[in-house]
Amino acid sequence: MTSKRKHWRDRLGTPTAIVLFRTVDQWRFALYFTEPQGVADGYLTHPGADGEPAEAQAAARLKAEEFTGHPLTVSWHPSEKPDWWEGVITADTEEWPATPVVG
Repeated sequence: MTSKRKHWRDRLGTPTAIVLFRTVDQWRFALYFTEPQGVADGYLTHPGADGEPAEAQAAARLKAEEFTGHPLTVSWHPSEKPDWWEGVITADTEEWPATPVVG
């Protein structure tokens, strides 16, 4: 029997922003979606909390790509809060594959 339910990834909106911040133990991130709105969050296993921001930004972008199943471009900007960065996601969603790429 074939289910008519969509895969959870197919119900995601368009990713528009990502926030990255350092805690005492690790780097954490939140990925924001529109149409429909939503938030997905998580943490990075590498680099550790003492890792460089550029390394954490690259790892967070890869996590976001894994989550969405699509390539993303992120423009990072420091936040007013210490050890926080905000990323604007730009991607031509029309060029995304019809079926997400799962690596």
